[in-house]
This record gives sequence, structure tokens and C-alpha cells, in this order.
Amino acid sequence: FKSLVPNKLFRNIGGTKFMDVTTSARVGNLQKGHGVSFADLDNDGDEDIYIDMGGAYVGDAYESSLYLNPGQNSNRWINIVLEGTNSNRVAIGAKIKVTFKENGKERFVYREVNSGGSFGANPLRQHIGIGEADSIDKIEIQWPATAQTQVFKNVPAGLNIRIKEGASNFTTYKLAQYKFQEKIHKHH
Repeated sequence: FKSLVPNKLFRNIGGTKFMDVTTSARVGNLQKGHGVSFADLDNDGDEDIYIDMGGAYVGDAYESSLYLNPGQNSNRWINIVLEGTNSNRVAIGAKIKVTFKENGKERFVYREVNSGGSFGANPLRQHIGIGEADSIDKIEIQWPATAQTQVFKNVPAGLNIRIKEGASNFTTYKLAQYKFQEKIHKHH
């Protein structure tokens, strides 16, 4: 069983190192993971994890795993959906820069809209965590077809926003929370 390697989850510690949080997050699994997606699947404001387990062969099959984030902190976020007009409609290739202050320190989060890679996929809706910040100083969108940049300032945290390429304002939308039915798998 030299090839049996458990799935691991690591937390970025200040951009200088990673800490193994597999056990404390209760996401450890000895089954072979083939793809992973990070998304706010239940629309409660934090990212959840979905892992496609097992392989293509009958002897390698296993149920996939969904790990719902219990949301045990007060971190804030924003959801951004982009809509291209000159660029492709789903904005693949658009670059997002979010600037905010957390505990007096300026921070930046960068994203490029894509659908994921390899065996995993992520939603086109960008869920961006901003820690304990109350608001976002600036959101910058660079569109792929024109390289033009849109800027929105002083955006409140906790919003779901839609930005249309070339528009002077963003729109907000509601997301209903979703409650998954519980199905616990007991190992034999």
C-alpha cells in the first residue's frame, strides 16, 4: 500500500508556510480523490468542499464526499458574478483584484475567472473572503477581450453582486440558503 496517500487539507499561514489542518477540519479520507471543488454550495457565506472519490473501475469505486463548512468564525466575504458583453459572456479570463483593510493593514485578493482544472471544477461565481474587513475599498475587473478595467469603490461586505462589462454600477442579487439532507457514510 505504498501508493495509498490520504487526502490532505492545508491552510496558508500568512503567505509564508502551510499548516496541515486535515484532522482539525475533519476532512481526512483514505480513499483516492480524483477531483476537488471549493464553492459555497449551501449559500451560507463560507466555502464548502466536494471531493470526487474512487476511480473508473468497479473495485476502485467509492462514494464522493461533501464537507459543509460549519462557519465557526465571523469572517466576511463577497460573491462576484461577471457578465461579459465584448468579452465572452461568462467572463472566463477576466481578472479581479479586491483591495480592503483588515486590522489596519491593506490586503489584496486576486482571482482569474475560470472553470477549474484537471479533474476538479469550481463555479464561475467568485466567492472572495475578506477576513474581518467591514467593507471593500476597491474592486477592479480587467476584461479579457478589451483589457479595459472597471473600478468599483467602497463596496459593503456580504453582498452578492453582478458586474456587467462596461456598466457604471453593479447590481445585487439574493441567494437562498440550501439545507442538504444528511447522509453519513459509516466505514466498515
